[in-house]
Amino acid sequence: MLAILSDLHSNLEALTVVMEQCAKLGVTDYLCLGDVIGYGPDPVAVATIAKTRFTTSLMGNHEEALVTGRHRFNPHAAQAIDWTRRLLTAAGGDLLPWFKERKPFALRGPLLMVHGSIYDPVHDYVDEPENPIEANNMIDTLSRDFAGFDVCFAGHNHTPFMATTMGVMIPHDGHRTFRIPAGHKAYICVGSVGQPRDRDIRTSFATLDGEQLTFHRLNYDVPKTQAKIRAAGLNAFLAERLGEGI
Repeated sequence: MLAILSDLHSNLEALTVVMEQCAKLGVTDYLCLGDVIGYGPDPVAVATIAKTRFTTSLMGNHEEALVTGRHRFNPHAAQAIDWTRRLLTAAGGDLLPWFKERKPFALRGPLLMVHGSIYDPVHDYVDEPENPIEANNMIDTLSRDFAGFDVCFAGHNHTPFMATTMGVMIPHDGHRTFRIPAGHKAYICVGSVGQPRDRDIRTSFATLDGEQLTFHRLNYDVPKTQAKIRAAGLNAFLAERLGEGI
């Protein structure tokens, strides 16, 4: 069984809950779609878990900003990435070199993994499904541009959903498991472990067991993470948004 995680954003409380659940489920392989760091209060601990446990961990836009110093972040995100760089530098070891080695995409058989989209694997967003025009464009992309792979897992937008040639499906507590028959095309956004933005504060990730895809939502200690963000001197908005799922 594969676990597909994205956008951990230095949230140790959320990641700990996810890893514990994955162990119970019998996950044997962990794939991370990027943004291990940024925004959150525990970059060293979260990066250490990612480096140690994940088979694949991609270059997200926050990793790129970390190692290059170049970004188009808002002031809150920029402050957090600069703070993160200082902590990782002070920690020493090989974490910063490990981040520099991250690749922008990975292909595993019929599965393509990106942080952003198939057009720009680091920066582009897979448009969210509420807009019917954008949803139709996503569906068109499956037939037009999915060549050499069948399923693309993406992160970056912090919102879980799946687009197939039959339409866009948004998982909810009444329906979180879907079947993806071999050869079918699908764009799958797994949501965010560390900073969900779909107005659901629970951590989000997905598992793939053969043809069975399951989206998971788990509660974690949000107040503890919020307190750590404030104690670190990061902008209060980064703490507040965790309590609202925005």
